[in-house]
Amino acid sequence: MTTLRLPDAFATAFDHSPVLVDHTLDDHPLLTPEAVAVLADRLPIEAVEHNRGSLPAIVADGVVETVDQTPGRIAREIDTNGCWMVLKNIEQDPAYAAILDEMLDQVAARLSPSQGEMRRRKGFIFLSAPGSVTPSHFDPEHNFLLQVRGDKDMTVGTFPTAETERDELERYYGGGHRNVAWLPADERTYPLRPGQGVYVPIHAPHWVRNGDAVSVSLSITFQTALSRRAQQVHMANAKLRRLGLTPRPPGQRMLVDRMKAAVVETYGSLRRTA
Repeated sequence: MTTLRLPDAFATAFDHSPVLVDHTLDDHPLLTPEAVAVLADRLPIEAVEHNRGSLPAIVADGVVETVDQTPGRIAREIDTNGCWMVLKNIEQDPAYAAILDEMLDQVAARLSPSQGEMRRRKGFIFLSAPGSVTPSHFDPEHNFLLQVRGDKDMTVGTFPTAETERDELERYYGGGHRNVAWLPADERTYPLRPGQGVYVPIHAPHWVRNGDAVSVSLSITFQTALSRRAQQVHMANAKLRRLGLTPRPPGQRMLVDRMKAAVVETYGSLRRTA
């Protein structure tokens, strides 16, 4: 059995703060660099993203230099080509979907009933050349970043102010990029080695610096019924603010939140969820 070991602190940390975890994926045969290369060539082209890994910690517009090579070749030459690669939605492959479900079933058993059901399970494999940087950004899912090979420093923090959080989330759910133009406030760095990982709450700003060797990481992500409703409220608020209104952020007026979420659900699927 593939195991994700959650500390006792996870229950209180969930949806609020990062927490370190352990796992048993560091010798998994489907997560070797060669296995990742094979998967990279098998997935649809839209499921593979890659670029030069030598980046600053801030790339607000998300515009980075790419490499004109096949995904499999980039993966096989990752130790010398200076690239960064992510394979998205690996749950499209049944073998990888099984890993994802086995681990997230363990998480689902620890969630509070107030969160509602676990939804939109997704998996991402990150393959990074030595010294690669993932610039400052936030993600629209709860995330476990699990280090499989090599090492990296995961730096997680908060939005500088409540107003910044509101503006950035509305910008993103209104169609903007997830990268941000600043480093997280109240940063804490988590050095990750094989067999270690960190839980990152939804929307928590973070950035990543790879170590001196090739890195393979697995990111397993999900949403809950509660987090999806919050996303729908952010999407509705982005539209309302463009009309000159001043809507309240999610969590302040539950009845209004439910009404906004119902409108978004009725008149269009949630546009930004990945």
